[in-house]
Amino acid sequence: MGFFEARKQRQAAKAAAKQAAQQHAQLQGWQANADSLNAMLEIVSDCRNGKIGEQFTDTGDYGFMLKKDEFAVAFLQVGFLENVRAPTKYSGGYGGVSFPIFGKVRLNAGKTGGKITQGAESINATDQGPLLITNQRIMFAGTKRSHEWRFDKMMSCSHSPSGSSIFAMTGAAKPTGIAYGEKAATEVQFRIELASAIALETLDRYEAELVAERTQLEADRPLPPPPNPSTTS
Repeated sequence: MGFFEARKQRQAAKAAAKQAAQQHAQLQGWQANADSLNAMLEIVSDCRNGKIGEQFTDTGDYGFMLKKDEFAVAFLQVGFLENVRAPTKYSGGYGGVSFPIFGKVRLNAGKTGGKITQGAESINATDQGPLLITNQRIMFAGTKRSHEWRFDKMMSCSHSPSGSSIFAMTGAAKPTGIAYGEKAATEVQFRIELASAIALETLDRYEAELVAERTQLEADRPLPPPPNPSTTS
């Protein structure tokens, strides 16, 4: 084999190895999403079948005044967003999030800060503080203001993959929202949607939406990387 032919083969092998690594990473990411979605479906199914008490065993109020039959779904630190206009993009901190078993509702987040950007405009997170999501509402107690979003008064809720949620409420002039960061996005948004479904008694609809999402995810399953020639020869 000549020098140039050997070099060509080495380059081809290197390119194949790089492609295989990319395919492997894509498959790992897909599997993580599939596992997360299956876990969500199991939780929603349990709640729909009368096992809410088994999923939410934490009776703490985290410093908030809870009403009769109201219980915590999630507790975390967030930024309070004002004057938000969709579509929006959040950028900022909130690193170091870790999530325990689902029955525990405390979500530990890092520093708050950042801003919502839409084109040339910029909308800041104007306050920060603890947030409690319950089976009836979302409550924020910041350093400058307090705010409540009741699910039965909520007209719409939109989530950003970068880690923010915007709420439009009946009777409110402008939407407001919360920012919690990209690392926490999937978990927080799921808990908001689950709490809303419990409050509005629409768990069956939410379960159907997750089933449809899983079907689409299955259809988008990436191809596995080709076998290593050295292991098949």
